[in-house]
Amino acid sequence: MDSSQSNHALVLGASGLIGWSVVNQLLSNYPMPGSFPRVTALTNRPVGLEESCWPTERLSTGRPSLRLVSGVDLRCDGRGDSGNGPQELAKTLLERVEDAHTFTHVYYFVFTSLQDHLEEVAVNKRMLENVIGALEILGAPLKFVVFPGGTRGYGIYTPGGTFTPPLAEDMVNNLPPDYAKTVVYPVFRELLTKACQGKSWTWCEICPDAIIGFTPNGSQFSLALHWAQYLSLYAHNHGLRPQETERPAAPVTIPFPGNEAAYDSKFTPVSAKTLACFAIHASMDPNNCGGGRLFNIGDSVKPAKFREIWPRLAAWFGMEGTSPVAPSADDASNDDKKVMPGQYIAQHQDVFLGKGLHRAVKAGVGAGSSQLDSVGTWLTFDRQLSLKKLRDSGFNEEKDPVDGWLESFEAFRKAGLIF
Repeated sequence: MDSSQSNHALVLGASGLIGWSVVNQLLSNYPMPGSFPRVTALTNRPVGLEESCWPTERLSTGRPSLRLVSGVDLRCDGRGDSGNGPQELAKTLLERVEDAHTFTHVYYFVFTSLQDHLEEVAVNKRMLENVIGALEILGAPLKFVVFPGGTRGYGIYTPGGTFTPPLAEDMVNNLPPDYAKTVVYPVFRELLTKACQGKSWTWCEICPDAIIGFTPNGSQFSLALHWAQYLSLYAHNHGLRPQETERPAAPVTIPFPGNEAAYDSKFTPVSAKTLACFAIHASMDPNNCGGGRLFNIGDSVKPAKFREIWPRLAAWFGMEGTSPVAPSADDASNDDKKVMPGQYIAQHQDVFLGKGLHRAVKAGVGAGSSQLDSVGTWLTFDRQLSLKKLRDSGFNEEKDPVDGWLESFEAFRKAGLIF
């Protein structure tokens, strides 16, 4: 394991679900004190240290020094003074980070979502090209690059899925060509394979399915935040208050926002903490985890179902989580049980404002609401991941998948994003 005192981590997309957690774990001295003396967190969105919720106070064991650099757009298009994207980005990094030439480990958790998937691939390819090109211009002594793929790379955007689960890493090479060209992960693999030829650095890809985690400023595709706000508002509107012991006379029930098939389909959720820990673990073990390897990642080898998860999420808010409402249900008294989370949050977000939780509205999921609502309606097929390769790498951390949800709920409440 690499424990060099020269290690300098660059976390790109540090305000997102995985990036935030990577910074959090590095500042918590994972995997051990002294692994990374320096951490630079790069974000596009403006983020202040005071609102980051990272543990920035110094410890006797010595936390890494943290530099937060916000407002950096990686989509340099070559129109600036320098004439090309990598040079523009290199110039920006030199201006904003005095020791930008010392980066050793790159945690690349940046993604721009666009309606046109072909344009999406082109834009995201250009961003990674700019980063790798800029670090080469700076002469950074790179050792390792990590980026996240996802189950989109297994064809889950095709109705009913593409492959028979459990999904294993070698399947990604057999995507139908028309589908594969809409996914950026194969492009990233080709780009990094070519870029590291003859160099001293290597890379790997980590593949999560549903990512459960916390960010202080919200996240467009955070299912945990989306459902937390829905459950929090629903509980509040039905007389449940976290700070009060008095409960409504009748139990408050809340059905799963979706259909029975999605409720019972198998999948492999993963907490952002587990993702972050493995990303760091992999980057410090290049012999076992480098060479362009792909690793599925999850909290538990055992597949999960929302039928097992939903009741426990609802219980955290004092409610009983139940099966989905049948499409034929027409009882007017159950109208708000038929409303999807995004619609319910939009209808009742003034309740957050009325209680002074302005951040809850500002830091919601925004444009990602409709896609998150569809989780319970179109992901109706089994899509669980094989974690054999992950365990063979020496990473054996196993946890109850619900723990990641409840830890996120605690953090959302502490940050004022839910009641």
